[in-house]
Order: sequence, then C-alpha cells, then structure tokens
Amino acid sequence: MSDDVATPAQVLSTNIFDSAAEAIEAIGAADVLGLGVRVSNRLVQDEESDDTLVEEWIVELLTTVPTVDEE
Repeated sequence: MSDDVATPAQVLSTNIFDSAAEAIEAIGAADVLGLGVRVSNRLVQDEESDDTLVEEWIVELLTTVPTVDEE
C-alpha cells in the first residue's frame, strides 16, 4: 500500500470473491453507495486439490473514498 494516502478510511467489511467479475460487481455497488474500496488478489491452494492454486479477489469496503496528498 502506498504511503501517500492522506485520509485513512475505516474498513467496514472485507469480502473475498472467487472471480474478478464478482469483485467488479461489489465495486460497482460500493460506488453507488458512495463507499471507498481497496482491492487486491492472491493465489490460494484449491480446497479440492493440493497441487492447484486458485485466485481470490479481496474487496475491502471503506467508510469513505481514500484521498491522496498530491505533494
């Protein structure tokens, strides 16, 4: 995460999705509600196979949209 965020926002919830499409839907809903988001993805071991990694998308809903100090 960048150190240039001027106004930290509180995390309301952390949601984990199996696909980017689901994450995008959650981001759109947050936008309609005027909430901020923080998005990341990671690889985790598949629950059904020890040899396979699957991608998860993490969408954190924030109380406000974070602002960045332009200096």
